[in-house]
Amino acid sequence: MIISRTPLRVSFVGGGTDMKYFYSKVPGSVISTSINKYIYIIVKKRVDNKIVLNYSKRESVDKVEDIKHDLIKACLSYVNIESSIEITSIADIPSEGSGLGSSSSFTVGLLNALFGHLGKRVDQEELARLACKIEIDICKAPIGKQDQYGASVGGLKKIYFNQDNSVIVEKISDINGLYRKLNNKMILVNSDIYRSASKILKVQKENSDLNMPKLINIASMVDNFENYLKEQNFDLMYRQLDIYWHEKKSLVQSQVKKDLEIIYDYYVPEFCSSGKICGAGGGGYFIFFKKDNVKLSQKKYIEVEIDIEGSIIIYNN
Repeated sequence: MIISRTPLRVSFVGGGTDMKYFYSKVPGSVISTSINKYIYIIVKKRVDNKIVLNYSKRESVDKVEDIKHDLIKACLSYVNIESSIEITSIADIPSEGSGLGSSSSFTVGLLNALFGHLGKRVDQEELARLACKIEIDICKAPIGKQDQYGASVGGLKKIYFNQDNSVIVEKISDINGLYRKLNNKMILVNSDIYRSASKILKVQKENSDLNMPKLINIASMVDNFENYLKEQNFDLMYRQLDIYWHEKKSLVQSQVKKDLEIIYDYYVPEFCSSGKICGAGGGGYFIFFKKDNVKLSQKKYIEVEIDIEGSIIIYNN
């Protein structure tokens, strides 16, 4: 039995610049962190020839081509496993439609577990590259590349998306207690509004000419945010994030936009210094930076910390 553990991720600034229609013209980048909320993938050999899958549904099939879950089907085909396997996924928090990159965390974790099942070791950046191949090239998901690298590689990082299709991951060091200070401030708040990131990103791609100036402006914010983060100038960082929130939400044309604004305005500025909706927008979780010594009902939020390990195998027997 193999068990992989792969973190969900939070992207602070730069979202949308990881889409090919953008970075093929203008290099993109994001500031992202993996968080200590995880997707676990359990892979074990079966004594029969069946393929059994346990996720939000249960499948039991004889052949890979009969699998209904596209990502599992593509991963099994890619690693050339044809039968006698059982796969189970478990998530720490409800993550479908969350904006926390759950589909990519699932794909990275599944690849990691399948390679472990085959006795192979694959490094984290290669896992991310292969997850991009599975999701974008094979399954044709209209998504970018930040989620795969954000989940596979642990820690706080800047991820570059280059015009030649390459991706560079640059860790942001934990200097002068930076991670601890962020851990003490970061909270997730569920909007209880669920949406398909793929549908939102597809619409944004269709409107890419209209959105291009906004995305160029978003890309220009990343370096400033990085500098404020490294300098621990949190006041300027919060101000930059607030500007980013208003710019990013302008990319989303949704009937629920007003509902999201009501949630944001409830938390900022009374309880939190700043925040943003996670992922493509339109619903899912908010990331907020909680003010010191404020009282919030813990029913309203989830405390999170930076995960430093990324996607790992936690059990192999």
